[in-house]
Amino acid sequence: MDIASGRPVVFPMRRATNGILVLLWAALTLGQGQKPSSEPAARMVGIQMRNVNLRIERDIVLQIRRLHGRMDPTRSDRPVTLDDRRSFDVEVDSAVIAIDTASLSRLLNSYIFAYAGAPLKNVSVTIKGGRLVQKGTMHKGIDLPFQVEGSVSATDNGAIRLHAEKIASAHIPFKGLLHLFGEDLSKLVNVNEARGVRIEGDDILLFPDRMTPPPHIKGRVTDARIEGGNVVEVFGGSRPPETMRLPAGASNYIYHRGGLLRFGKLTMTDADLEIIDANPRTPLDFSLDDYNRQLVAGYSKNTPSHGLIVHMPDYGQLVRERR
Repeated sequence: MDIASGRPVVFPMRRATNGILVLLWAALTLGQGQKPSSEPAARMVGIQMRNVNLRIERDIVLQIRRLHGRMDPTRSDRPVTLDDRRSFDVEVDSAVIAIDTASLSRLLNSYIFAYAGAPLKNVSVTIKGGRLVQKGTMHKGIDLPFQVEGSVSATDNGAIRLHAEKIASAHIPFKGLLHLFGEDLSKLVNVNEARGVRIEGDDILLFPDRMTPPPHIKGRVTDARIEGGNVVEVFGGSRPPETMRLPAGASNYIYHRGGLLRFGKLTMTDADLEIIDANPRTPLDFSLDDYNRQLVAGYSKNTPSHGLIVHMPDYGQLVRERR
């Protein structure tokens, strides 16, 4: 109503319609902008590694010959954080990872069988004639020395099988006697499956997603074998590995791409971080617990696309220089 003239005011339909469209567009735009940035797919960090000796503990080394996958945050309220090994798991699409007998022995003693009531202790692993030999102490009311010798392979469901072909205690073979009474290794020893080990019949099954301290490595083992003094695991699956283009060419490196990545006081959105070995003649010796010392001892530079390239010395070199 026009107060001066007393006549009703008629707004043009086109203008009103445009106004409604503007409001609708604004609502849709705001709605899109309010989508949580913490969606799992957006928070995952792609990772690619080659020729890296990854210290999951200071004295336990995984030899990453190659790896393609993603770092998946384990908490919805926290991004992948290098300072918190429990903040992420590694989802593997494709990888070749080896572990030598010294690191495998330490892993068995300090993690897999490091719980109250564990039936096995003082375990040592060696390789003899292409077979894995495990020695240690088994507790069955009393402590008994044992020795298990067998082959290494992969199971159909993606675990690692250690098949016990010879079992002895105090150098006295007893596997045949156990079978005579309808027993097998699984009935002789009970283990904690939460630590990534299960015994079925005379097979010791190891599950990569639980057999190491965090970050857990999740993926399907398609092959397991012995090479020299190492146990080698090959990971694969239905998802083809995505090869990421490196900001700088390198033979030994860790490359992080996409998602949210936090390290120290820095948080990278759409992460673009390449860590390069300062000594390309040997694999990159990288420590999860001491990576910041390696960063401080190295140097970095920014890339034109706002990424970061870090050249760092091997962890072992820093330890030797400190002594």
